[in-house]
Amino acid sequence: MGDIAVRALDAYLNLLEQKGAAVEVVLFRRNILRRLVQILRGQPRNRDVYRSAINALLSICPPGDRPAAMTAAREYYYFWLGDLQQLAQMNARAGFTTHHVRLPVLASFADLQQRMSDENFASFPPSLDIYLGKLYELGADDEVLAERAGLIKPLLYLLHDQAHHPDSFRTAVDAMLMHLTDSYARDSFLTISREFFYYWMTFPDAGVRHKKATLA
Repeated sequence: MGDIAVRALDAYLNLLEQKGAAVEVVLFRRNILRRLVQILRGQPRNRDVYRSAINALLSICPPGDRPAAMTAAREYYYFWLGDLQQLAQMNARAGFTTHHVRLPVLASFADLQQRMSDENFASFPPSLDIYLGKLYELGADDEVLAERAGLIKPLLYLLHDQAHHPDSFRTAVDAMLMHLTDSYARDSFLTISREFFYYWMTFPDAGVRHKKATLA
């Protein structure tokens, strides 16, 4: 590995340790990102190269490790680029995860939708209706509302039974991105997920609210 890439990786892992990441989390990310750096060796530093390297990395990861690998690669990106301004912005908005979140192993977005249908999954928190209601008030038409709901509901399926924590949300978003192969769908989902994050954090279901009240 090149010296710059090694220093970038060390800087990323040191940041995770400072934020309280467990030893096993840091070890997993060290091992997975060493593979990514090997794939990137000798390549120009740009988004397209990095995206292709992530795809190559995910292809050799066990399915259960892919969401966590995607999270690690996304967070490492600006370290690899050496973009200090973006890193400062990510740090300011708590954009780094320190937990290892395990999600269902799925083959594709269609597989995710089929599993939801097979389970008759409809356990959505109040945040979904509140978010869609706000869009309606702002003038969104039925097509826009259906598109948003169609992307948010699978995300909420992945988040079901996960800790109500930003790390869970970010990892679930990364898992969704792996299954959205169309670039327009990926970009749309990223925008939607950023909008929806505030609602998901602020308006959880009754079980989460009760647990928070008990701990208060």
